[in-house]
Amino acid sequence: MSGASVSGGSRIARRTGATLALLALLPGCYIDLDGLTGGGVGGGGGQGAGGGGLAGPDAGDPGRCAPADCDGPCVVAAAEEAGGPAAIASVGPYVVWTSRASARLRRLDPATGAVEDLVSPMPSPGLLAASGELVVWVAANGLWRCAVDDCAAGATSLLAFGAGEAEAVRGLATDGRHVYWTRDEPSGTAGELLRCPVAEGCGAAPELLAPSQSHPRGVAVAPGDAGSVVWVQRGTGADFGRVLRLDKGAPSGAVAAQIAVLLDYPDRIALGDAEVLWTWAHPDGASGGVSRCDLAESCAAAELAPQAEPSRPLREPAALAIDGADAYWADRGGGTVMRCPTAGCPGYPEVLAEGLTRPAAVAVQGACVYAIDEAGGGRVVRVAR
Repeated sequence: MSGASVSGGSRIARRTGATLALLALLPGCYIDLDGLTGGGVGGGGGQGAGGGGLAGPDAGDPGRCAPADCDGPCVVAAAEEAGGPAAIASVGPYVVWTSRASARLRRLDPATGAVEDLVSPMPSPGLLAASGELVVWVAANGLWRCAVDDCAAGATSLLAFGAGEAEAVRGLATDGRHVYWTRDEPSGTAGELLRCPVAEGCGAAPELLAPSQSHPRGVAVAPGDAGSVVWVQRGTGADFGRVLRLDKGAPSGAVAAQIAVLLDYPDRIALGDAEVLWTWAHPDGASGGVSRCDLAESCAAAELAPQAEPSRPLREPAALAIDGADAYWADRGGGTVMRCPTAGCPGYPEVLAEGLTRPAAVAVQGACVYAIDEAGGGRVVRVAR
């Protein structure tokens, strides 16, 4: 095992139905994190307007997401503080994201607004997954894990990567016991679903759960020791465009059940208690959506949000997350963060935030939804659920 050193330690009113308001992203709400991170962060209070001295959600009201004077999606980290965020997750009481530009993992304490390094340095960190207090991620040199509340001893290597191997990883998930990932390759015939125990690591040989996969992408896994792992094959037509499932206890090489087939370009996937959801988007960005079905073989797939406002179309849904009875996603083409019940939207999907620049990822933590916004080189914003 090898280690990486550790450095240093919106409220937007909930809008429903016909009362949805047209709000643009307001750049004036920033959290000044200078002095809150033990001196380990540069870049001041973000971009545009200076820091506002806000320390995070109102400590007197834990049900509130953001300070009362924040009129739109609040920027919690920008510029050097955000560090070119690539992926984000809710981990224990924290929000963690990978910072590709600054080669580190960053940790936000929502109770105080403090942002600090969890792991630094870490070459080109990308995909991120979490379960309980555990965070796992992909970096250019391998697959890693760390406890979110204490990484002082350094991150633990689960599997070393050679040159170019990290770029082939297209999906990542963990149930706390194992980490699962998909690996793609150019021919579209030899992709894989792999697994590795979190406690022991992989050594030189991760477990191959599903070989000969056609462009596998997103993967999700049920918490705990039992349940399913689900993933998608991206593409269109009979040989691609599938949602597949394996029981976590299935032996290596077991035949996967086909949950849904003949899909158009599925990408990200999320697993609820009794349903599976996935995003899809045409490669030209002209159309997209979120689909759902019950977690059963040969299910009847349906659109999660069959209707959308003409001014807020679904073009490139991404970064799907389920929290309780609700699903959240970022729509890159529309610049929005949206929500629907996992059972399906009775009307238009609820727009939690808009005016964003190609939002790329979402995470739900407490009363807030956090998203990665690509404006200004990348920043992390939050909005009330």
